[in-house]
Amino acid sequence: MRARDKFLRKVSLFLFCIFLSPSMSFAQEDIAKKILNHNISLKDSSANFIQTDGATIEEGVVYIGDERIKIEYVNPRKITITLSKKRGMYVNHELKETQFFYTKKNFINIIFKILTGEKYFEISDLEFYKNTITIKNQFEIDNKIYFIESVYENNPVKLRKIKVLENEFGFEVGIGEQKKQEVFGRNFFSLIDPYLKN
Repeated sequence: MRARDKFLRKVSLFLFCIFLSPSMSFAQEDIAKKILNHNISLKDSSANFIQTDGATIEEGVVYIGDERIKIEYVNPRKITITLSKKRGMYVNHELKETQFFYTKKNFINIIFKILTGEKYFEISDLEFYKNTITIKNQFEIDNKIYFIESVYENNPVKLRKIKVLENEFGFEVGIGEQKKQEVFGRNFFSLIDPYLKN
């Protein structure tokens, strides 16, 4: 009898796994769609954020447009970073200095994809916890390996944290509630040096 019971238990576990796997796959696909839809919904909105590298804390606001992102650090220094898919502009307002850079060969490209709703993960990258969904990715950009983790609140899905790690360098950004903007001004996401002298 015991051998038969063990056999039946194995068979029932096997059948359970077979029938559970497709439903888990459908659930994961549904969550993946919700995450991408949430990321798309971030367009024309803003959110407060707190960023830390373990030694310093910075605060600011991120503004997400249709094709550009503007990050304004307000504390402890006033810095503005404006990003498009290919280019970025860094402005230090205290020094009145501006630098331009390419975003394509930079981890910023992945953050840009997250905030603008582009697909940046596979379903297998999803990890579920009690009330959160975590997406862990590894990317190689310009011979550097980046580990990027995005954490979403579940039910409803909301982006709450982005963590980036590359060798010794790392930081995490906590994201507050999303606020919808009516309209951003025409030059709000400008990539022109604000301190350029005519």
